[in-house]
Amino acid sequence: MSPPGRKKDSQPACGALLPFGLVLAAAILLAACSEDSGRDGQRPTSPPPELDDGVLRIASDIPYPPFESYAEGSNTLTGIDADLAKALAKQLGVEVQFVDLDADERIPALEEGRVDVIMSAMTITEARRQLINFIPYFKGGTGILVPGGNPTGIRVDYHLCLHTVAVQEGTLQLDQLEALNTDLCAGEVNIRIKTFAQHAQAVAQLRAGGADAVLADYPLALNEVRLSDGGLEVIDFQILPVTYGIGVRKGSGDLKAALTDALATLMKDGRYEDILYRWGARAGIWKEVVS
Repeated sequence: MSPPGRKKDSQPACGALLPFGLVLAAAILLAACSEDSGRDGQRPTSPPPELDDGVLRIASDIPYPPFESYAEGSNTLTGIDADLAKALAKQLGVEVQFVDLDADERIPALEEGRVDVIMSAMTITEARRQLINFIPYFKGGTGILVPGGNPTGIRVDYHLCLHTVAVQEGTLQLDQLEALNTDLCAGEVNIRIKTFAQHAQAVAQLRAGGADAVLADYPLALNEVRLSDGGLEVIDFQILPVTYGIGVRKGSGDLKAALTDALATLMKDGRYEDILYRWGARAGIWKEVVS
């Protein structure tokens, strides 16, 4: 069966059996087929060398819910990154092995070949691009956490005007609220900001009805939703979202191509979106199908 979207080849099949005496013609045919394969831009058909042993080794900082953490009472790793990695490995026909590494260990381990890729809610930065390559797959910035059902109808950042918002001291999110109060929410429509020493205290204030919303890193807000059993939710809008990427070693071009193709397949057939919806992370869906 031809791959979806590709017409069947009208030329003789490469490697077809030919009568004795046409060896030269066979050689010419094979050469022509090889040239055609090079011209049509197909990915390499042989597996990347990193997958020769049938295992995709992934560096990840565990736990970091809701991206990677162990299911309660088990050693089963689950989360956005974990579930997506398993789906990618299945698409590639290999097993997956997670290697727990701290943030400062992940890139050196990748460069040294101790792992094949990094999947750990890693943001793509220019400094990291100098060291490794990336496949983008998620967007995450500041999340707006509200009570379940969103009773105040907050949909975007300027809807916070005139509302009470709890936030942890010394965070980017506090800076963002103060910036809103000098711009979109200036003057009589100021946001009433309540600051707390710890993020958990801000969330407790929201649960107690003392605030209409909490601002936090999107992954942190998502985890609060996961733990709330429906009591909290994160609105779809994010403030200043940044891109997360799968880190791949420079020089691992074939592996990067194979993973890119696998991710594109998951995006096109809905498995990628299903994983993010399962974790309540639809605001993080990467809209562009990679190619």
